[in-house]
Amino acid sequence: MSNKPISRVFVHGFPGLYGGASTELHHQILIWLEMGLEVHLIPMWHPAHEPLLPEMREKGVVIHGPNDFTALRPGDPLLNFCSGEFLEALPEIRRHTRRTVFANCMTWLFDKEKEAMADGRIAMFLYQNEAVRQKHMPELRALNSDPDIRFRTFKAYFDQSRFPFIAERDSGTFGCGRISRQDADKFAANTLHIYETFVSPVPKRGLFLGFDRRSEEKIGKPYDWIRTAHDHHVVPQQDFYKHCGIILQPTDTTENWPRIGFEAMASGSVLIVDNRGGWQQIVEHGKTGWLCDHERDFIYYASRMAYEPRLRAEMAEAARLRGLELGGLEASKASWQAVFEELAELPE
Repeated sequence: MSNKPISRVFVHGFPGLYGGASTELHHQILIWLEMGLEVHLIPMWHPAHEPLLPEMREKGVVIHGPNDFTALRPGDPLLNFCSGEFLEALPEIRRHTRRTVFANCMTWLFDKEKEAMADGRIAMFLYQNEAVRQKHMPELRALNSDPDIRFRTFKAYFDQSRFPFIAERDSGTFGCGRISRQDADKFAANTLHIYETFVSPVPKRGLFLGFDRRSEEKIGKPYDWIRTAHDHHVVPQQDFYKHCGIILQPTDTTENWPRIGFEAMASGSVLIVDNRGGWQQIVEHGKTGWLCDHERDFIYYASRMAYEPRLRAEMAEAARLRGLELGGLEASKASWQAVFEELAELPE
């Protein structure tokens, strides 16, 4: 065992601009570089068409061949954000380093994650949400009681500068929308009923970013006043938030630590979301957003935001400050420093 400080970190995967885990990784890479760490990426496939490839190269990130773990040395931490491919590759990875770190961004455990725990192939489990850590840890500990396996909650960094705050929007319309993957589970079946039923003193204009055949089969064809876009290649996230005075997002899923919450808070789009999962830790009801138990809650709070622009502006500013508190530079840096110090104590 060595207590040599961690000076370089490896990641199995590649950062992205859209989607929770890949976007999460992007912002964590930024803070690791800020901390002076050498960052290495081992992608799962060739990253030639990845939009962040030029930025990674410009910032000095070392990019290895797909699934090429030969650059790993004993003591190097290898992190992964929520990928089944990483869990499948663990036997090969463990031949190079024992400091394997898995961040599960779901509210449930993968079968392969449980198998890896039973076999002792994951050295540290990371969580953005303390409630999820408390839920998962006993179940995993029951599979393997090795005290060298660690469980930590960290403060994930969010770079607010990439999502500028928008104080003023078109006063002649009321912009609302939702953003997610296109998966049917990301949509509540009554989504269109909620959008149609809430009222506004000016014409409503909707935008669904992340929509395809699966989405439409779940909720039906959106109204003419609601535009849909398949993904961020059609409408960039920043343009989406520029449109949206509110994010009106009922879902059938229980979110862990939803990244779009930080994007919305930074951008000045007030969140109207389900009263469960990570939203309960992120949103302060009535201060930085609204937590909803029933479709009538979504309808009422959306209508209230349409009719009370001053309150909406006050909540948007409070939410911006809340985002800095939860994912700001200094708090996140201290959190990651503690993670790397604990990793340095683990067997190589």
